[in-house]
Amino acid sequence: MLKHIARVLTQDEVKQIFAIMGEGKFESGAATASGRAREVKNNLQFERRPEVKKRLDQIVIQALMRHPDFMGFAFPRLIVPPTFNRYDVGMYYGDHVDAPFLNNGQVRADLSLTVFLSGPQDYDGGELVISSGYGAIRAKEAAGDAVVYPTTSLHHVEPVTRGSRLAAVSWVESYVPDERARRILVDMAQVKEFLERTAPRAPETDLFRNCIFNLMRLWWKT
Repeated sequence: MLKHIARVLTQDEVKQIFAIMGEGKFESGAATASGRAREVKNNLQFERRPEVKKRLDQIVIQALMRHPDFMGFAFPRLIVPPTFNRYDVGMYYGDHVDAPFLNNGQVRADLSLTVFLSGPQDYDGGELVISSGYGAIRAKEAAGDAVVYPTTSLHHVEPVTRGSRLAAVSWVESYVPDERARRILVDMAQVKEFLERTAPRAPETDLFRNCIFNLMRLWWKT
């Protein structure tokens, strides 16, 4: 299940990120890949100099944490500090699956996310392509938008043929690790919002809300 979340970053925040990245440099992205991913990764990654990287991380993570659509979809327990990737002409990232654990096994990766920093008008190619049981899903969103999808998904970034594609990539450990349970909660939340808007005092609305809360208690993992 892929979720497109519009306007995670404001345009001012996107500009701030580009300004901060102007203070540093990009290095080979293969250095942070392992196994099969190292063989198919051809991109650049912003250096991990703490005094600069921390400022970038704070902008993206704070934006995600304030966005209700992200919070209601991911139920984040932990968000890994993002990597900031750049794909110039000819660069790509072949088919791969992200690692199941990060930070030396301390963080379980339940969800992967991409926050687009370049707009689709800035480059050709470079689509994020995610394999699913219903066929390939292609994502190339506006600057500041994000897509979130299960870390179990096979995915790739197609070669860039014009311009440069910049994005922040991160991973989430969810309070609700089961993908099926998360989807049920997301669907039920939509029904709850409808009932609270159309029948706020109905006993059925209270009953439905109680069902959601009880399922959250059942599936919540700390």
